[in-house]
Amino acid sequence: MARDQAATTGDAADLPLGRQRPSLAAVRRWVRLELTGEDTDAVADVLLVVNELVSNAYRYTSEPSFLRVVVEQHKIRIEIAHDARAHPPLRKVSRPQRGYGLVLVARLSDRWGVDRAHGGTVVWAVLPREA
Repeated sequence: MARDQAATTGDAADLPLGRQRPSLAAVRRWVRLELTGEDTDAVADVLLVVNELVSNAYRYTSEPSFLRVVVEQHKIRIEIAHDARAHPPLRKVSRPQRGYGLVLVARLSDRWGVDRAHGGTVVWAVLPREA
């Protein structure tokens, strides 16, 4: 459930998603509010990753469940949960075209991946948190 206060260390904040695609600007605003007080460069990287993961979730799945932001001592974890079983493709960049999203996520993140359990999928990325 969305909260009205900034995230503190160890907190997880969830933004419910659904069949109707939200405005990416509204999603970024929500994340920015959750990360109030965090380093502005770190927040900018998180916003780019969130933008790509939410866009991909709506492009490749029928109905994403939620976006989660978890602030930990030295990292910020982003998760998008949905019901798709397909592994998102990571494309090699050789010429201009669509499909740079996960390449961008990989470059900005310390780690990223896909977890599958109970018929659902969580695409996640971990970014460094400036202390």
